[in-house]
Amino acid sequence: MKILVTGATGFLGRRVLDLAIERGHNVVALVRPTSDLGSLPSTAAQIVSGQLEDRESLPRALEGVHLVYHCAARSSDWGSWKEFHSSNVIGVRNLLEVAARTGTVERFLHVSTTDVYGYPSVACEEDAGVRDVGLPYGRSKGLAEQEVMRVHRETGLPVTIVRPASIYGPRSKDWIVEIGRLLVQREMLLVDGGRARAGLIFVDDVVEAMMAAAASPRTVGQAYNLRHPDDTTWQTFCDALADVLGVPRPRRNLPSWLLLGVGAVLESAYALLRISRRPLVTRHAVMLFGRDQGFPIHKAVRDFGFDPTFDLDAGLGATRIWLDSEDGRRAVPRPDAH
Repeated sequence: MKILVTGATGFLGRRVLDLAIERGHNVVALVRPTSDLGSLPSTAAQIVSGQLEDRESLPRALEGVHLVYHCAARSSDWGSWKEFHSSNVIGVRNLLEVAARTGTVERFLHVSTTDVYGYPSVACEEDAGVRDVGLPYGRSKGLAEQEVMRVHRETGLPVTIVRPASIYGPRSKDWIVEIGRLLVQREMLLVDGGRARAGLIFVDDVVEAMMAAAASPRTVGQAYNLRHPDDTTWQTFCDALADVLGVPRPRRNLPSWLLLGVGAVLESAYALLRISRRPLVTRHAVMLFGRDQGFPIHKAVRDFGFDPTFDLDAGLGATRIWLDSEDGRRAVPRPDAH
């Protein structure tokens, strides 16, 4: 089978690429002209240079492709709406429409996020629908899902959407590198005591779920939540990661209502002053750490046998191997003593 992986130099896309190659598939990696190709595993994949925003660069990448794993996205808690819209909405639309025209694509697997639910106080089922709460990342991913379903209805392109909550593992910039650095610097701040369920899922479990969902006829036109069934809280996760790094566990804590107010003020000030760097506090980050991420997964269990195998100990055990490597120590510098 010929497979296209977008975002192949990113955290999730790189792992999809690795496992697809290991299983003997003919894999095409769509990468931006400016991407660092040093992170790609080998020449086993065909590398095609292109950008989702440039429709004319996409037909070559999709030539003869049977399955698309669309992992590429602008993923951040801060940035301009123009950047999010260009990458996550226009780019998705272009890829879908070109894929529909090829006549060879048998499944388009789109990676979304549980952020599309709008950070409800109680984690919801897939049929709760998309809710825009005014934050650019969640809004753009919700609009991207609308594009996926529109092209499915209009062209018959078989599509499936997966909505992982908090994906972690080796090279995870959000949940391992960024939190790891804050822990080392003793600057990690818990929201509401870290009591919220984190919705964690190890990266390999996401990839296995994507592959199983793409192979199932029951998943066409459907969306699925993905997380490990354990109800791990952010405090438990941060404590365990601190132990792996050999640094003190976080103890600083502030209430979400206060941090949301601070985030709103900082975001407004940064936008007014046209400051591009990330504010110290954003509403998006506060929502992620302060709202319940324990989204139900029984629909995925029912339709494609979703059965994540990496609990927190196993996931952080695999991550620790990377953190102790030269690459990991560059990403998260820390004291040598454990």
